Amino acid sequence: MSTERTIEELTRRWLKAAASNDVEAVMALYHPAIRSFDAILALQVEGAPAYREHWKKCMASCPADPFFEMYDFKVETADSLAVSHSLTHCGATVEGEQQGGWMRVTQVWERDGDQWQILHEHFSCPFNPEDMSLIMDWQPEHTPVRFS
Repeated sequence: MSTERTIEELTRRWLKAAASNDVEAVMALYHPAIRSFDAILALQVEGAPAYREHWKKCMASCPADPFFEMYDFKVETADSLAVSHSLTHCGATVEGEQQGGWMRVTQVWERDGDQWQILHEHFSCPFNPEDMSLIMDWQPEHTPVRFS
């Protein structure tokens, strides 16, 4: 299987685990030395134990029918590193209504033997510099390619 296909399959597992609030399945995809720049609850998180606790907090804040969908997913590879990036729509469905927004996600994957793990992850939201408000309702400018 090509590196691109491997990263796509691992990303599908990540999406399924995140949408299921399965912290152990999510964490199985991270490198022990993960460094994350998340968009919520922390400026940065370093190391798998701290990131596990961060994910638990995030999942607890979104307990009702979470969703994670990636659009415009792309993978670039070189030797033992790969970078994936996407536009990600995430949040929760509450009383039949999706509540959440769009974020930009970049993941840096490192290969150790046959195993790929996320070494760095960056979630970000665009913001309005005039009033410092987040812009969560923007949508891709073209028809997105869904990846889930």
